[in-house]
Amino acid sequence: MTEAASSLMAALQFTRSDLAANQQGKLSPAQAARIQRARRRQLLGAALLFFCFVIGATMMLFAGQREGNPILSGAGGALIVMNALLVGLVGRGSMRVSSDLRAGSVEALAGEVERVLRKGPQGEMYLLRIAGADLRVSKEVFLGFRHERSYRIYRSKGSRMLLSAEAIG
Repeated sequence: MTEAASSLMAALQFTRSDLAANQQGKLSPAQAARIQRARRRQLLGAALLFFCFVIGATMMLFAGQREGNPILSGAGGALIVMNALLVGLVGRGSMRVSSDLRAGSVEALAGEVERVLRKGPQGEMYLLRIAGADLRVSKEVFLGFRHERSYRIYRSKGSRMLLSAEAIG
């Protein structure tokens, strides 16, 4: 195994058996467990944020009513709307992950990888462009790929989580 392949395996956290399952179009048991853990973390964070929004909205609405301040009441209403959007986004993401786990299949993107580094006010954004898709990745994953080399990248269909990759050609 080459150093580039092993660095890619470490960055994407996959094994040879994971790659073998992905080559057959399937999720490996370890990858399914990893997706489950990611979903649990996401749901826990969303629940914490949900309750913070509820408490904040309640406090603002109460203070706005008590003081007769329409600005506080409006801010409380805005928090309620933001909370509804959060619940919708988290619900959609959770349904995508559930779909991934039910189907147990993966999709493959094959072609030449173009590494794109975008700098913005929030910092650097690392993208891999392959087969017409832009994949946002961590710096470690970005550095694991070689610019303008051919790869086959495996990802989950619904949540589009990167699972494994291999150099081709």
